[in-house]
Amino acid sequence: PNRLSIARNKYNITMIPRETSYHTRPRKTTTATTSTHHNRKYQNLRISLAILLTLTLSLLSILLDIDLPLPSSRTSLRRSLQTAPKLRYLGRSHSALLPYAHHNLRRIKLLDDSATPLFWHIPKSGGTTAKRLYDCFGLTLANRLGADPRYGLHDKEEIVVFHPFDSSSSNNDNDGDDNAREHSSSNNSNNSSRNNAKFVNVDTTTQEGILRAERLGLVPSRKADIIFSSDVYFASDHLFDESHRGTILALFRQPIDRLVSKFYYLQTATWERTYRPEWKDMSLLEWAEKVNGDENFLVKKIVGKKLREEVDLG
Repeated sequence: PNRLSIARNKYNITMIPRETSYHTRPRKTTTATTSTHHNRKYQNLRISLAILLTLTLSLLSILLDIDLPLPSSRTSLRRSLQTAPKLRYLGRSHSALLPYAHHNLRRIKLLDDSATPLFWHIPKSGGTTAKRLYDCFGLTLANRLGADPRYGLHDKEEIVVFHPFDSSSSNNDNDGDDNAREHSSSNNSNNSSRNNAKFVNVDTTTQEGILRAERLGLVPSRKADIIFSSDVYFASDHLFDESHRGTILALFRQPIDRLVSKFYYLQTATWERTYRPEWKDMSLLEWAEKVNGDENFLVKKIVGKKLREEVDLG
């Protein structure tokens, strides 16, 4: 050390620090920085996989009618997979559907000729038009007309198929539904276009009529091609079972348009059970604020609630 110091002072040599030496190569990226970069990429990949798996589980729970626990975070993902039930969706799973829908109705993807269609007739939503179309198809219908006393079949203790609009029927025949033009034009020319219409002798628009149809074995008899009812809950619960399942069809209308149509229609529809001539003296706004009780109408029908009952939508 002493000799080195003497030589350095004698020849005036300046020591260049290694960090600033021109002959020093640039430092390489440290292993810690590289590891952090890879960890970030791995973390992003895990997040993407967690989101994809959550969406997949959601889709499976909808398609298979089962309740799968969905992870709320990445840390609960593995726990959710461990606690998820087996895919026991062939009639043994725990379903979020209402009991009548789960046990008595068939999914659309399993639709076949063994399932009897139930047309959910929502008032002022095109149900009467649907009836006329099925008339043209030559199908046998079950609705209000079937138990009309004029045809003498309302007290028969068996399911009977009949033609109410043939030439021997009264010229004043109508099916008591919500189409004013149907009732204002009950002449021979109107009925002649429906001579092929067929009905069964039950009324599926009232709970009393539905219970009678159930007792007579309407669905097991296979005599009705399609059933019409506004009470989708009661009809599905009583007419179908696990051995004789059904499917539900419906036409939906914009809610405000449907209520406006109902307001004006029931002012003149003398043939309807819900005929309301007193509404003629009311404005639409007054009726909507003071009289209208159609709040969550479709939801209440599905769950079997009355119009004045409250429904918990939480």
